[in-house]
Parts: sequence; structure tokens; C-alpha cells
Amino acid sequence: MYDEIYVICRNMERVMGMFSKELQELDRNTVQYMIDDMQEEINKQSAELSRQSDTIDTLKRVVEEQKKLLEQSGIVVDLI
Repeated sequence: MYDEIYVICRNMERVMGMFSKELQELDRNTVQYMIDDMQEEINKQSAELSRQSDTIDTLKRVVEEQKKLLEQSGIVVDLI
């Protein structure tokens, strides 16, 4: 086994090939990690946008209700 390792180490092209394969695998794993991380961030932002949209819809309903109440009271409202 020692002889085999010695021969491999003497053959720099083969050693570099081994390192190249390992670096390729590390790069692949890094890319996948970055994709997963970005997807998680997108999911968080999507959830936040959904919450904000719900809040906006609620506020629009409140404004419409207030506008109707003011119109019923005889106050002229021209906001939007």
C-alpha cells in the first residue's frame, strides 16, 4: 500500500486529478447550499409580502368603512 501511495504521489497529474475531483464536489455542494439559502430568503420575503398585502387589504376596508360613515353623516369625502 505504501508503494502504491508513493507511486501516486510521484505522478503529479494523477494527484492533481484527485484534488480536482474533490474541488468539483466542494463547488457543487457550495452551489447547492447557496441555492438553498437563497430559496429560504425568497420564502421569507414572500411570506412578509403576503402579510403586508393582508394588512393593506384590511386598511383599505377600514378606510372604505370610515368613508361610508362620513358620507352617512353628511360629510363630503373625496380622498381617493
